[in-house]
Amino acid sequence: MITPPVVTDEGRRASDVVNGHLAADPQCSGRWVALRLSDGGSDGTVYDTRSDAIRHQLHESQCAYLKIPPTGMPPADASRLLLVWRMFVAGGFRLQDPDDRREPIMPFTREDMGVLMRAARMGPAWRG
Repeated sequence: MITPPVVTDEGRRASDVVNGHLAADPQCSGRWVALRLSDGGSDGTVYDTRSDAIRHQLHESQCAYLKIPPTGMPPADASRLLLVWRMFVAGGFRLQDPDDRREPIMPFTREDMGVLMRAARMGPAWRG
C-alpha cells in the first residue's frame, strides 16, 4: 500500500509563497526564494541569484533556498523540501560561501528518502 506524502502547515505556507510569486509574476521562474525552516514563510522577496537570497538573510542556516520551478510547488513537495533542509542543517550542512554553486540534491524516490532518513537518525557519524 502506498502512503500519501505528509503535508505540513509549514509546507502549505511555503507552497503558497512559491505559487504566489509565480501568480504575481510568471517571469520569476528560475529566480530564488528563501523559505524559513521554522514556519515555511519568507521575506517576500524574489532574488536573482541564490547568493543574493543567502546574503539578505539574518542567519543563512534558518532558511531553505529554492530556485522557483516554472510549474510551482505542491504542498507535499514543499513539506519534503523543508524536512530535508532541516535535516541538512541539523547534520551540520552550512552554506559558508554564498557563491558556491553546489547545493543539496532533493531525493526523488522513496528509497532515496529512506536512505536520507536513516542517515539522519545516525547523526553526524554518517558523513564521510
